[in-house]
Amino acid sequence: MRQLILAMALGMNMFAAHAAPDVVPLQFINGIPFLDITIGSASTRVMFDSGGKLGISLPAETIEKSGSVQVLDERKKFQDLQGKVHEVPKVIANKVIVGSTLLAPVKGQVHTQWGAAPEGPEAELTLARAGGAIGLEAFANFPLMFDYKQGTMSILNDEEVAQLGLPTWRTLDLQYDGKGPVLTLVVEGKQLKFVLDTGAQVNVIKQGAACDTNQACELRDISGALDFSTKIYRVKLDGAPFDGILGAPFFRRYRVVIDLKARKLHIASIEGQAQM
Repeated sequence: MRQLILAMALGMNMFAAHAAPDVVPLQFINGIPFLDITIGSASTRVMFDSGGKLGISLPAETIEKSGSVQVLDERKKFQDLQGKVHEVPKVIANKVIVGSTLLAPVKGQVHTQWGAAPEGPEAELTLARAGGAIGLEAFANFPLMFDYKQGTMSILNDEEVAQLGLPTWRTLDLQYDGKGPVLTLVVEGKQLKFVLDTGAQVNVIKQGAACDTNQACELRDISGALDFSTKIYRVKLDGAPFDGILGAPFFRRYRVVIDLKARKLHIASIEGQAQM
């Protein structure tokens, strides 16, 4: 208990010796996190994409090398933010290891590239994204801590999450469905839905929803206690079932724990305490 109190007082990522998290290095390309994973006999680098309800998305080459991915007769249809519809075969990936953690069989799809620029400043990101992606569905049994300053993703257990508390950490309710992890924030007196998306390079808000200004947008939690005010870009988001996206700038500002089982979001600022 003395160790825990000291760790919280110092605002450090520190856990009891018997509950050490599995810490996975993150590699950033244009602000987007990538990590190394193993699927059967194949090792590959994939993007971590918390937006939507993604388990795993693997290119055909990785599927063939792995020897442990089953391609199903069923197909998945989805629509990207530009409104284009994609349809790909579904898969079940077995023997997926991230860090030292063996995941339960992960449902997903054959990877298809979309919304990327093959040339210019985004070329490196486009090439990296061709390797596939993994998302929160793959970690349904594990809370995840993202620390962009340290460049890590920690795979936690319930005991480690229980150690998070005031004054360093704040806890908010989180919704999770086909839209991805959704946080309700108050913007200009309106309750708006924001998806937490590690695959987004900027924070955005739907045109006409709020914040029709060039100044920073004032975002607060429902209680009004926490201030997430940030620079935000206004985009059309036609057909999107949410009002905005919190992307890389949000994750750079806070240490973030997404706990799908408990439907909770735990946050602590990089300086050690969420803003009041």
